[in-house]
Amino acid sequence: EKIRVEIISLCLTESRIISDETIQQLFVECRFYNFVAEETPLSLPKPTSGQRIHYNYSNVIHVDKANNHTRREYLKSVLLKPDLHTDSLQFTVVSDPLEDEQDLECEDIGFACVSLREIFQKQRDIIEEDIDIFDSQDDSAVIGKLKVTVEALHALRSVYKECKDD
Repeated sequence: EKIRVEIISLCLTESRIISDETIQQLFVECRFYNFVAEETPLSLPKPTSGQRIHYNYSNVIHVDKANNHTRREYLKSVLLKPDLHTDSLQFTVVSDPLEDEQDLECEDIGFACVSLREIFQKQRDIIEEDIDIFDSQDDSAVIGKLKVTVEALHALRSVYKECKDD
């Protein structure tokens, strides 16, 4: 009764991000609808083009009936309302200013999504797959790849079975 999310690594392609000198350190945030946002505990130095930085960060989102009723209701809506546009786990790549540059703000530089509905439709979890990161200033531009694992199928099946029983 849980969703396991792993943020494995990040690589950037040639883009404005690579050439932007104000972007030095990066961390990744993972948001599950509007419930909880988790961040990789470390900001890592921005990789050069084609190089990977490794976070190896794992997090579990509990969706059990006893303690997480609201999250389960949300998962039901993901499965039952195909027009819902909030069926994804959203990953945001964030620029973290260096300590001596505290006048700079953290800035979202890119985002990537994993559709929970798609995991259910295809009946398979996402295991160590590269997903596209889109530029936060131009969502048609891919600025890199984020390697992630999202294990949600078991929880989604459980929620679906519950929907059918209701």
